[in-house]
Amino acid sequence: MDNNTATKPRSKLKGDAWRAYDALPPEVRAALRESLVDWCPLRAQEWHVHLLRKEKLKPAKAARALVRTIRRMDHAEVAAFARAWPKGARAYPHVAAEASIQRYAGAEGLPAA
Repeated sequence: MDNNTATKPRSKLKGDAWRAYDALPPEVRAALRESLVDWCPLRAQEWHVHLLRKEKLKPAKAARALVRTIRRMDHAEVAAFARAWPKGARAYPHVAAEASIQRYAGAEGLPAA
């Protein structure tokens, strides 16, 4: 399954997005809440089921794979933004150099411990 299909905001899939979101493992839901990319819960659930049934991954491994992909997409989005923005590579040298972005917690934007 192509990684980009999971991140399309509007899905042609039928179903309740809230139920799909609730059916995902807690760590995947947390990654979706933190993500910069607008993930479709129906696509994320479809991909999770694909990892479990077709790829025959165990539930913990499937959840880890999905979380890794969500975070990798976030890194790619921030890197693309830094390259496209005027003075992007100079303003965001760590991102332009493909370094990982830091996770921030709370409304104050303090770095997570």
